[in-house]
Amino acid sequence: MSLIDDFIENSNDALQSYTANNNSFLDAEGFEQTDPVMLETGFVSTGLAKDDSEIFSLDLVQFQFPAPLVAMSVSNEILVMALETNHILRIDLQQAHDVEDIEIPRKSEVKIYKIFFDPTGRHLLITTEQGENFYLFEKWKKAKVLSKFKGIIIESVGWNRFNGSSSDTSTKKILIGSRNGMIFEAEIEPTDEFFKKEEKFCKQVYSLNRNVPITGLRIEQFPATTRKYLIVAATPTRLYQFIGNATPSKDDEVASMFENLFASYAINPVFQELPGDLTYSELQFYSQYQYQDLHYQGTAKNFAWLTGPGIYHGSLVFGSQDTGDSVIDSAKLLPYPSTANNDSTAVAEFPLSSALTEFHFILLYKERVKAICQLNDQVVFDDVIPLKPGEEVRTMTVDHVKNTFWIYTDSSIFELIVSKEDRDVWKLYLEKQQFDTALQYCKNPAQRDKVLTTQAEHYFSQKRYLLSASYYAESTVPFEEVALKFVERDERDALKKYLLNKLDKLRRQDKTQKTMIATWLVEIYLSKINTLEDLAASSAGSDDIDNFKAEQKDLEDEFKGFLEQYKADLDKKTTYNLISSHGRTDELLCYASLIGDYEKVISHWIQEGNYKQALDVLSKQASVDTFYKFALVLMENAPSDTVVVWMRQPNLNPRNLMPALLKYDHSKAPENTTQNQAIRYLQYVVQQQKNTDPAIHNFLLTLYATQSTNDESALLQFLASEGREPYYNLDYALRLCSQNRRTQSCVHIYSNMGLYEEAVDLALKHDDLELARINADKPEDDDALRKKLWLKIARHVVEKKQEIKTAMDYLQHCDLLKIEDILPFFPDFVLIDDFKDEICAALEEYNLNIEELKSEMDEATKSAESIRLDIRELRCRFAVVTTGERCSICDLSLLTRPFYIFPCQHAFHAECMINRVTNYLSMGQLLHLSDLQQKISKELNNVNHPPDPAAATYNEDDVAVFVPKIDQLKVIC
Repeated sequence: MSLIDDFIENSNDALQSYTANNNSFLDAEGFEQTDPVMLETGFVSTGLAKDDSEIFSLDLVQFQFPAPLVAMSVSNEILVMALETNHILRIDLQQAHDVEDIEIPRKSEVKIYKIFFDPTGRHLLITTEQGENFYLFEKWKKAKVLSKFKGIIIESVGWNRFNGSSSDTSTKKILIGSRNGMIFEAEIEPTDEFFKKEEKFCKQVYSLNRNVPITGLRIEQFPATTRKYLIVAATPTRLYQFIGNATPSKDDEVASMFENLFASYAINPVFQELPGDLTYSELQFYSQYQYQDLHYQGTAKNFAWLTGPGIYHGSLVFGSQDTGDSVIDSAKLLPYPSTANNDSTAVAEFPLSSALTEFHFILLYKERVKAICQLNDQVVFDDVIPLKPGEEVRTMTVDHVKNTFWIYTDSSIFELIVSKEDRDVWKLYLEKQQFDTALQYCKNPAQRDKVLTTQAEHYFSQKRYLLSASYYAESTVPFEEVALKFVERDERDALKKYLLNKLDKLRRQDKTQKTMIATWLVEIYLSKINTLEDLAASSAGSDDIDNFKAEQKDLEDEFKGFLEQYKADLDKKTTYNLISSHGRTDELLCYASLIGDYEKVISHWIQEGNYKQALDVLSKQASVDTFYKFALVLMENAPSDTVVVWMRQPNLNPRNLMPALLKYDHSKAPENTTQNQAIRYLQYVVQQQKNTDPAIHNFLLTLYATQSTNDESALLQFLASEGREPYYNLDYALRLCSQNRRTQSCVHIYSNMGLYEEAVDLALKHDDLELARINADKPEDDDALRKKLWLKIARHVVEKKQEIKTAMDYLQHCDLLKIEDILPFFPDFVLIDDFKDEICAALEEYNLNIEELKSEMDEATKSAESIRLDIRELRCRFAVVTTGERCSICDLSLLTRPFYIFPCQHAFHAECMINRVTNYLSMGQLLHLSDLQQKISKELNNVNHPPDPAAATYNEDDVAVFVPKIDQLKVIC
């Protein structure tokens, strides 16, 4: 059975088992409507669950208006409403129960036209039909008149989103579009001072030269710069773009920021014109940025312009554009959808307002609201607004910070709730074959699998098999189905890529599947390498041969990388058989090295006779058993290199290498090799590694002793390095050196054994007087033996050598020898002239010794006489002890027990003193004290009566011992 058949069978068994235990149902598209489940084969079976919830829904906001609603705006969850009564209602949607009612100051009858709320929800501009404008800050309870804005009917405001901060209350530089086609630049900073104006300045910076309202304004900052800006302005029929650098003066707070930018377009403005019948329009933008600390992050992504012909929309691409360029890309015009009349005819109706989401256009009509998908231009939501009789829809407003949408009439507010807008986006991108984008919007594995499967089939139908293989590997299409597809079309490269990707995605526990796929890949790699090799051989002499060889080299490197990455997933025996059957020796050795089968690699190189390569592999592995296994053959064929490798491995046991060292024959070494490699290694082990194994030392001694050379210097150096307590066996060493006639070494060994007489005798036997002299001086603690050894040497010199002069010289080397000691060795008839000087010197030395003895005797006599005089003087000394005298240690009466008294008058009981003294004596002193006590006791026992105290005498350094009577008052010492 082939690998693929085996795998298919295992996969089918697992699938049947899963189906039997999981009662799942398949939808029309063939996907399970259950949670993803991992089968035993390691591949995922996923499902597509259908979500029928609405993306758009219209919700009525419950609020009772005190007067008709004129305008409304929502920003950052702050809702502001303008009523016909010129009142402003401000509601924080987080605290909707708290409604602030703010009245607009009126000097005359004014009618609120529009309100403009900045994205932060802090600044509110109110414009009227009469050209009066008001400003309301977030903390104010009363709006203030903007006198510098007088006469301007504001149609649009371009808020500066890029220069704000939480501590800055100013609007910064903003742009204002008027009804008569002029653009003003202004800055408003709220103040609590009554007479101070809020508006810092208001200056016209551009005019369209057309009496048309500017219905939309937008300020965008180019990414990665703080100077370059895009300003977009819209009228009912034109869309203008202004690009340039904004360079405000830092020293002058009222200087214009955008005046220079607009000045570049004074003559040739850049615009897109779409003629139409609408007298109004709207400009909407969509971005994915957020406010952080009241600061705008990012730039707008898409735009939509409500015009008469339809919705003109596209994306904004910011790059290196300059003055006169455009940032609009992929612009399209979407006609308004038709609405059926009562007579069932379709009529295009113009919307009142529009909004832009990430994927939809929201259009507000007089009685309904529609949502159109941007991806397929289809209406996905169409709902009627529940209006009361006489109720009139005003327009729509968007909270761009919180992404909420609000529709209001003159008496009601509706919130258009948008949820899961991107739910079905993946399907739409999939239909447009934008697969990568579709994958970004997939919400679950089922959707992702659907996209990957469709993408794989698409590329497969286009015969882009390598791409198809990549996506098939990520899908849940059955393994056997995909594999057979590529096999039937003989697409081995695509099959290889599919198997590689699939192998990467298998779990660790899927060992069987991983092994089968990895083994199949080995077969594919080897087959492809051999095919390329055959093509290169058949193309010899042509220009294609280099291409085939380069491709083969790349594939071989890729295969080796595959073996390294998946070596754990391959069966060792099967892989060996596969690689061997294809005759790929290099790949076989590579695989063996990767899995640590160094013995196979080393055996191969040994069979090839490449011992250097074998040693190189051996040195890179750490198993000592491998070193022992190949030691014999490597030592026999490459001894020098082998020893180098051994010396680099401190973990080797030299005893296990002894068979290889014994087998080594130095006589067969090349002529240029002078050093015995066995000795070299053992020498390193003993000297550098400090090996103490007696077997190693005995073996090294054997190698030294059995060398063919007569030079004993190396052997003697080794023996000397062993010291007085060698690790080799002395008896074995002596026997070995004797057998190999190593005289000096034998003498050294005798000396180490303490057999100095034998050492000297052996040295003299071989007439080596210097060696004999050295060993004669070694017993330093035994003068008698030294003298005996030197006499042996002297006798040998006199009797054997007949060198009397040399014998006389030995008297100078040994202080123990005298001339009379060596005279008996001289022949009976010898001339005294040869040693006359030595005899004279000896006699003179004797005379000096006699004089020294006489002097010492005289001094001894004088000392004896002096001692006798001292004894006479000491006989008259005594000590008086009273009955009240006490022991200096125990403080008891002294006369109650035997005591000691000193010339200094200190008296101690004998027992007290002995106890005190013994604490400070060494063991030898204690023994001596015990001996003295025994002698004193013995002497006292031999006396029948106590001694006469008057007869007692003592030296100043002596003490007297008494056994007194009770009534004795006087003791004479």
